[in-house]
Amino acid sequence: MHYLELVFKEGLRMFPSLGFLLRQCTRAYTFPEFNMTIDENVRVMIPLQSMHNDPKYFPNPDVFRPERFAPEEFDTNNKYVFLPFGAGPRACIGERLGLMQSLAGLAAVLSCFTVEPAPETVRHPIVDPLSSVVQSIKAGLPLMFHPRNKVA
Repeated sequence: MHYLELVFKEGLRMFPSLGFLLRQCTRAYTFPEFNMTIDENVRVMIPLQSMHNDPKYFPNPDVFRPERFAPEEFDTNNKYVFLPFGAGPRACIGERLGLMQSLAGLAAVLSCFTVEPAPETVRHPIVDPLSSVVQSIKAGLPLMFHPRNKVA
């Protein structure tokens, strides 16, 4: 289950279910490198996909490499750049439950099937701009499920 969790997190990094987080600035903050100030009470949109695919934090971001989330490799100093469930006091309270349910579901499916992309599956799916809070993929994500041989 440990490796499956790494795979799941890498999938969330590459294709976050939330496109962005919304926060409100609680005090004026100036970015010195840009000489730009965000005033108090201004709403800020945090683009998750941009952060999750920034080579500064995730080298070779287009490469699917679950090992980047292994404890010995993941940089805990940058824990606020991987935010599939948000972070801090406004983080999703269902993060652990959602993660455990997803892993249990994946384990159940993968115990019965091997899964691979269908020939028409695109490498970089297009997000439907009309999707609401959770991003949905335009045209879906075609997959092929092959039953595993039962071991006697």
